[in-house]
Amino acid sequence: MQYCKECLNVSTRPRITFNEDGVCSACQWARNKKESIDWKKRYKTLEELCNKYRCNDGSNWDVLVPCSGGKDGSYVAWKLKHEFGMHPLCVTLVPQLQTDLGRKNLENFQRSGFDHILITPNLQVYKKLAIRGFKEQGRPKLPFVTGVSTVTIKTAFKFNVPFVMYGEEGESEYGGVTSQSVAPKITRDYLVNYYYSGHDTTEYLDEFSKDDLKWWLLPTDEEMQDVDLFPTHWSHYENWNPYEHYLIAKKHCGLKTLTDRSVGTYTNFAQLDDYLQDLHAYIMFLKFGFGRVTSDVCIDIRRGALDRKQALTLIKRYDGEYPEELTPHFLKYFEMNREEFEGVLDKFANKDVLEKIEGKWRLKEDPH
Repeated sequence: MQYCKECLNVSTRPRITFNEDGVCSACQWARNKKESIDWKKRYKTLEELCNKYRCNDGSNWDVLVPCSGGKDGSYVAWKLKHEFGMHPLCVTLVPQLQTDLGRKNLENFQRSGFDHILITPNLQVYKKLAIRGFKEQGRPKLPFVTGVSTVTIKTAFKFNVPFVMYGEEGESEYGGVTSQSVAPKITRDYLVNYYYSGHDTTEYLDEFSKDDLKWWLLPTDEEMQDVDLFPTHWSHYENWNPYEHYLIAKKHCGLKTLTDRSVGTYTNFAQLDDYLQDLHAYIMFLKFGFGRVTSDVCIDIRRGALDRKQALTLIKRYDGEYPEELTPHFLKYFEMNREEFEGVLDKFANKDVLEKIEGKWRLKEDPH
């Protein structure tokens, strides 16, 4: 495993690249953001987009924002409403195993002054898709990850909202394919190839009907072209800073955090809405040899909040931590006994970089 010389991104991360100096694509992008991007010009472009789509008489919503009540969606919605004078409609796909804190944060966001729709699809289909995703791909949050985009776009179609604003463009921000960072408009191919890991949701028509999958099937390219829809990412127009988002969401939208840290990391203010997020992050460790804390320290190194030595200490302490206390919830949701459940986990463990010691998967070599 190769580790970035500046942050601690890992070569096993899908689609990541390193330059000749051993610096990962996420750090190269972070440097490019500081040195080459004219953020004032980008922000001006965003103002022009808002001017184009703004419904000045307020008779309809003019921008749609996916928002769970967490820091990023709350920040984007708040900025669009209070800084750009937009009339956002916010939409949430109900989490698969919603936490009490997540439910409270969503209620607080709603009370902070936004029009909001909660989408609850057929829960039997939702669960069956999750079971299939978990067993076949090691993706327990498959129907949520895909549904966040499809539900948002379908809601925009339904209410004739021409402008959709997502949060960060993850490929560029975290170490994937950076070419997308120069293309502000999201395409169908972009969603399938990167957000859906190459799996078009039409492949599930072998088991489910179109009626079952109506919330998960993307519009065709022709359907996308037939409507005036501009889906884009906030991070294209402003330097993405999750900690700043947390502060704004806490101040203006009622965001509450954990009293302790999240499982597998040292932070307590991100991805708080779904118990399955802890399992999702653990499987990331099994597949690629890095977990949630590695992702978090890389973000904090790039924003100057941690140095590499501090980050290494945190990784060695927390990476690969399994949410043991949540196991009964997982077994019930996926309709498995403990042996079946652990068999799925073991199937996706990357044995090139991991070894099982006393029943726990651990890295063969320490991060460096």
